[in-house]
Amino acid sequence: MVDDSKSPPIDKLVSSLPEEESLLSQPNSDAQGQLTAAVDDLLNQLQSKFDAVSTEMFGKLDDMTKRLDELEASLTAAAAPGAPDPAK
Repeated sequence: MVDDSKSPPIDKLVSSLPEEESLLSQPNSDAQGQLTAAVDDLLNQLQSKFDAVSTEMFGKLDDMTKRLDELEASLTAAAAPGAPDPAK
């Protein structure tokens, strides 16, 4: 067992330092700032990727809508009376 009676308690060491120079708050605030910056960067990257995928999907949906409209128009024209039979 170690005898700690010669060293001052940690409370006295921390309380003797000014608040802005606390041993515990400075590294913690730097780490918290770095973590916040990393999370913000990650969220920005995810947002830009999501925007790109959304734009691509909406473009493909628009193309599919146009193709379906063209198909519907050609089927309607083929079903009209007097239209030539495409199978012949």
